Amino acid sequence: HILCIAVGQSINRIQHTMTMSRSKGALALLLLSSFLSSSTHAATTLVDSTGSLNKASTLPPTTFKEDGSSGVVALLTSPGTTGSFFPPVTTVIVDGSILKAPGASLEESTGLARGIGAAAAGTLADAVVLGGVTMGDVEGGLAGTRHGRTLAELFSSVLQSKKSGTASTLIVAVEEASGASSSSSLDADSIKENIEEIFDGVAALVLPKNEEELSGYFNVEVALVKSSEDVTKVMDQAAKAAATSTKSSSSVMGSKPFSTAFSEIYSTLSSSPDYADPTPVAEAILACNDAYSRAFGMSRAKIASWKHRASRGLLVDKFGMNADSLLQRTLDLFDRDTMAAAGLPSAGEQRLVIRQRLQQRMEKTLNDLFDVQMGILEKKTLKKFNHSLLKKMSKDGLDSAQFFEDNATALRTALFAFETSAALLEIPSLSLTKSNAVRDVTGKLNNALMTFPDSPAAKIKAMKKVEQTVSKKKKPSEGSIDLALDVVAMIRPDGFGNLQGFAGYQLGPHSVTVGCHNDADDPQVIAQFGGVRPPFIRVQPKLKLEVEL
Repeated sequence: HILCIAVGQSINRIQHTMTMSRSKGALALLLLSSFLSSSTHAATTLVDSTGSLNKASTLPPTTFKEDGSSGVVALLTSPGTTGSFFPPVTTVIVDGSILKAPGASLEESTGLARGIGAAAAGTLADAVVLGGVTMGDVEGGLAGTRHGRTLAELFSSVLQSKKSGTASTLIVAVEEASGASSSSSLDADSIKENIEEIFDGVAALVLPKNEEELSGYFNVEVALVKSSEDVTKVMDQAAKAAATSTKSSSSVMGSKPFSTAFSEIYSTLSSSPDYADPTPVAEAILACNDAYSRAFGMSRAKIASWKHRASRGLLVDKFGMNADSLLQRTLDLFDRDTMAAAGLPSAGEQRLVIRQRLQQRMEKTLNDLFDVQMGILEKKTLKKFNHSLLKKMSKDGLDSAQFFEDNATALRTALFAFETSAALLEIPSLSLTKSNAVRDVTGKLNNALMTFPDSPAAKIKAMKKVEQTVSKKKKPSEGSIDLALDVVAMIRPDGFGNLQGFAGYQLGPHSVTVGCHNDADDPQVIAQFGGVRPPFIRVQPKLKLEVEL
């Protein structure tokens, strides 16, 4: 109003002067032009403190370049933060190339307190600075704070504008008192993940199919502010990011004046549903993620013991029944912990996605264990069957006509044992049955039976029988008595078992063996000798007496 009165008074003076002299009128016009040009840098109010658009406010044409190369920075202040390095504002104003707007409030949900002024400013800006964020806000999570509501309103605005792919820079300025020692606890990755959760929660409400990602709209950066110098650095960083941003404010405004584009976005947000309360959705989705980790963590210990047992070639007792019970318990635990999220439309859909991911992860793990144990059981069955064939060969030989007929019974016995053990591994709820494994093992057992005579084990067994027959000694005609002395000595000097060696000498039927192992200081060796060190040298003579009659 002061500006309008001043301009009006200047115009009256100029008109009066023009009636007096043409030359003086030219001078007055020059003074008026100079006065107006000097006011181009004055701040312009777009929205007053009541949340009403200032229809008369227009942005001077020299504030933003027509090609948008100057870059627009939106500074979103926090009305609830006292002593902030970014002084809070109660109106939306334009000061040079900086848009200043108040953030949302948790106490009210109308007008600027809802955060729509900050959302409209952030939608048009090439870079956004979120100020007034404290360490307490970060540690407690942004989703339940006024900053979370501000971000949610901003995200709903950019999602409705459908400007994906033109990413702006979003700088979260976390304020900390100078000299504080908590700066080491600032986790930028955690803050970014928290912001992504807010974006996902809003996107699930705004869009029918949530396929958008935060990176398509904002490049999030976190800055620690401890002094006014840090504020200057943050604003310089935002200005540079705005100047080099892939998004241009002119691409959002088009050919419209800035004030018109801002008014349209602000009016749209005023009449749109309030998506800016992300707390229930974000907390529900976060609870689902926590329930996922907790449920799978509960089953991880049991699965790890099963994997360890399978890695040693052993079967898990009643694996099928225990695995099905573990899967059901895990899903029941997740369902119980996420029951509240099922009532929220967007969170309910996300809950189903997370539950399906948990179920697929559990099913894949159990499926792998099932396959590993079926492989172990198959190897054991084939090994035992081949061993029974070797024993049968020792008795009847390969030339016996009854060999294949008799071993057909052994095949059926081995197959029956396999089916019995495989039945304990079945998980019917996952369609993991023994049918395919039984069919494969039947073919392998038949093949093992038919190829057994030509197998290396059968040939070695037959060769040994031939050698035993050929090298069979005749019984001595006269009796004899033979004596032999074997001396075994062990030397155990100080050490921990890193040196070991043996030497032997044989003279006729007599032999001498000497070993050396420096393990006298090994705790395990001392424990074997009842807590005392082993003797330095130990000699064990053996006298062999062989009598033939």
